[in-house]
Amino acid sequence: MFGRLPLDEQLDGLRSALSQNEILTDVMARAATLDLPGWYVTAGCLFQTVWNVVTGRP
Repeated sequence: MFGRLPLDEQLDGLRSALSQNEILTDVMARAATLDLPGWYVTAGCLFQTVWNVVTGRP
C-alpha cells in the first residue's frame, strides 16, 4: 500500500503512474512552455490516470 511508504517512495510511485499517460505528459510539457502565471492540473485527470494504471486499463 503506497500510503504506508515514505513520502519520497509515494512520489516515485505517483510519477511512475502518471508517466504512463502519454496525453497527460504531453499536456503538462506543453503547458509548462506557455509560462502561465498560475496553472494547475485538476485532480480528475490525475486520479483517473492512477486508477487506470492500478486496474490495468488504458
